[in-house]
Amino acid sequence: MSAKGPDKGKGRNFEDHDRLARVLWEQARRQGLVHLYTGNGKGKTTAALGLALRALGRDRKVAVIQFLKRTTIMTGEMVFAEKMGGPLTIRQFGASRFATKQEQRAVEESGYTVERGWEVARELVTAGEHDLVVLDEITHVVKNGQIKLADLIDLVRHKARSVELVLTGRYALPELIGVCDYVTEMREIKHPYHNDVRAREGTEY
Repeated sequence: MSAKGPDKGKGRNFEDHDRLARVLWEQARRQGLVHLYTGNGKGKTTAALGLALRALGRDRKVAVIQFLKRTTIMTGEMVFAEKMGGPLTIRQFGASRFATKQEQRAVEESGYTVERGWEVARELVTAGEHDLVVLDEITHVVKNGQIKLADLIDLVRHKARSVELVLTGRYALPELIGVCDYVTEMREIKHPYHNDVRAREGTEY
C-alpha cells in the first residue's frame, strides 16, 4: 500500500462526514416548530407578521389565515399582500368582532365563515406546501366554541413536519400551551384606547 493511500481514505471520510453533517443540519432546520402569542396586550398579530416578514426575506412561502377580522375595510397587511402577491397569502374568515350587523350578514352570505376558514387552515397546515402558516386569533374562536380545543391540539400534533406554525389570540389554555414550542404572553400595561384614542390606520389595522 502506498503512503498516500490512508491519507486519501481519511480525506474521503472527512468529506462524507461533512456531507452528512450538512444533511442533518438541513433536516433539523426544516423541522418546523410551533409558536404561540397570547395575552391581553397589543402585539400578537404584529409579532406573527414580523415572523412572516423574516420568512419572506429568506424566500419562504407564507400563508396567513385571520379569524374574526373580516370587514369592508382592508387591513394594512391585506393591502400589502395584494401588492406583493406570490409567496405571501392572507385570507380572512369570520366577521370582525367590531363589524356592524350588515357586515356580519355579508360575511355569512359570502361563505367566508369561521368554519370554512378552519377547513382551509387544516389543509394548509397538513399539506406542507407552505414554510410558515399563521392562524391569527385562533384561540379566540376556540374560546367562542366555534372550534374545539381538542381539534386544534390535534392539528398542532399532526402538522406537516416542515411547517413552522404560528398561533395567536387571547385565552390560550394550558393544554394548548403544553404542545407549543415557543410561548409568549403579551401583557397590556398601557394603551391609548383607554384615553379614547381610536384605532389608527397603519398601526392597528
